[in-house]
Amino acid sequence: MTTTTTPAPLTTTAARTGWTALTAIAPAVWGTTYIVTTHLLPAGHPLFAALMRSLPAGLIALLLSRRLPHGSWWWKSAVLGVLNMGAFFPLLFLAAQHLPGGVAATLGAAQPIVVAFLAVAILHERLSTWRIAWGVVGVLGVALVVLGPGAALDPIGLLAGLAGAVSMGTGVVLTKRWGRPDDVGALGLAGWQLTAAGLVLLAPALLVDGIPPGIDGPAVAGYLWLGLVGALLSYTIWFAGIRRLPVTATALLGLLSPLVAAILGATLAGEALTLVQLAGFAVALTAMVAGQFTPRHAPVNEEGTHPVMKIAVFGATGMAGSAIVTEALTRGHVVTALSRRPDVEVDRDRLAVQALDVADPDTLDPVLAEVDTAVLSIRLAPGDEQRLAPLTHGFLDAAARSGTRVLVVGGSAPLRSPDDPDRLVIDDPNRVPDGWRAVAQASLDQFRVCQDHPYGEWTYVSPPAVLEPGARAGRYRRGVTTLLTDDSGDSRITAGDLAIAVVDELESPGDDRHFTVARDHTA
Repeated sequence: MTTTTTPAPLTTTAARTGWTALTAIAPAVWGTTYIVTTHLLPAGHPLFAALMRSLPAGLIALLLSRRLPHGSWWWKSAVLGVLNMGAFFPLLFLAAQHLPGGVAATLGAAQPIVVAFLAVAILHERLSTWRIAWGVVGVLGVALVVLGPGAALDPIGLLAGLAGAVSMGTGVVLTKRWGRPDDVGALGLAGWQLTAAGLVLLAPALLVDGIPPGIDGPAVAGYLWLGLVGALLSYTIWFAGIRRLPVTATALLGLLSPLVAAILGATLAGEALTLVQLAGFAVALTAMVAGQFTPRHAPVNEEGTHPVMKIAVFGATGMAGSAIVTEALTRGHVVTALSRRPDVEVDRDRLAVQALDVADPDTLDPVLAEVDTAVLSIRLAPGDEQRLAPLTHGFLDAAARSGTRVLVVGGSAPLRSPDDPDRLVIDDPNRVPDGWRAVAQASLDQFRVCQDHPYGEWTYVSPPAVLEPGARAGRYRRGVTTLLTDDSGDSRITAGDLAIAVVDELESPGDDRHFTVARDHTA
C-alpha cells in the first residue's frame, strides 16, 4: 500500500489532548445555563426555555448542513434527541425547581458514573474501575463546591436529577454506539437531534408554559446564547469529541459544568470562594484530568513478571501470526499455534502446533476452552476476502461460548485518515489504491462485525498502512482511531514490533477496544 507525503501530523498524545480541550468547551458553556436562565429569562417557563434552546438551533443546523436523516437515522435521531435534550432539559429544570442548585448540580455530576456502567451494557466495554473511582471523586469535589449546610432533599427533585443524569448518560453512550453516517458531520448530527428535541417539546411548551409575556432585550439575548452557543455550537463540539474520545473519559468533562456555574454565581454575587470550595475545585479538576488517562498496570506474580498465560494464535504461520508466537514464547507464555497447514517440524518448549480451519466451528470450541486468550490473525487468498467478516463472526460466537478474550489483528481501513479526520482510511484514495480496495473493505467489514457482536471481550488492533517483515526494534507508537504516520507521511511497522504491541495488550489490557500502532521513528 502506498503513502503520500503529508505535513507531520500531531502526535497521538497531542491530538487527544487537543480534542479533549476542545470537547471540554461544551460542558463549560453548559455551566452558564443556570445564570442565563435566572438572570435573563422570564421566570416560570422552563419548557419554553428548553424549546427555544433546541428547535431554532436545530433548524439552523439543518440549513447549514443541508442533510436530512435517512433510513434508520430518522428514529435514531428522535431517540437521541429525546435522551440528550428533549427529556434532559425539562428534567434539569424540574430538579432545579425542587432542589437547591448545589444538590441538583451534584446529582448531574454523577453522570460519568452512569456512563461507565452503560458503556459496559451497551458498548460491551470492560468496566473501567479507574474512571468510576475518579467519577466518585469528582462528585465529592463538586459537592464540596456547591452544597451548602442547609441542602434539602426533595423526592421529586432527586428523581428528576437522577433521571436527567441517566437520560443524557444513555444518550451519550448511544451516540458513541451508533456513530453517524459517513456523509454527515457533527453539525448535521447536532441538527437532527436538536430538531427532534424541539418538536417533542413544542406542544408541551406551548400548552403548559405558553409564551412568556414581556420578552425584553435581555431575554432575547439569553435565548440567543442558549440556542446558538449553548446548543448549536456546544453540541456540535460535543458530538465531534464523543466520536474521537473514550466515552467514559468524555463524560468526566461534564464536571466542568457545575464548576463554571459556581464560579459565575460567586462572581455575580460578589462573593469569594471558601477554602472548602477551593479544595472542592481542586479535587473535581484532578478527577476530571486523571479520568482522561488509561492506566496500564499489569498483574504481576511474586517474581515481578507477568503471569504465564495460555495463548492460542490462529493464523500462526502468517507474517504477523508467526511473529506473535515468537514474541509470546520469548516472554515465557504457553502458546498453541494454529493454522490450516502448520509447520509440524517446529519443536520448542511451551509450544503446541495444531492444524485447524477457522471455518470449522466444531474445532474451535475445544481449543478456546483451554486457553486464557486468543489471537485471530488470519488473511484470506485474493478473491476470498469477503469471507473474513463471517469467519470472524463465527470465531466470536465460539469465544462467547467459552468466555475467552479475543484480540483481532485486522487492517488499517477502519482508522481515520490523518489528512482528513472525517474520512476513513478506506475512503482516502491516497492511502488505499484501487488494487487494495477489496482487502481494505474486508478489514472494515471485519471490524464492524466485532462492533455489532453481542460478545464484548474483544480488542481490535489496526496495523499501519504497511506491515512488513522484519525483526523487533523494541519500540512502537500507539494510537487509537487515527492512522499513525511519521514526519514524511509514511505509515509502517515490522511484524516483530507489531507482535510486541499485541503481547503487551494481552499482558496489560487497556480500555481501548480499537487501537493502532506504528514504528517509533524517534528511536
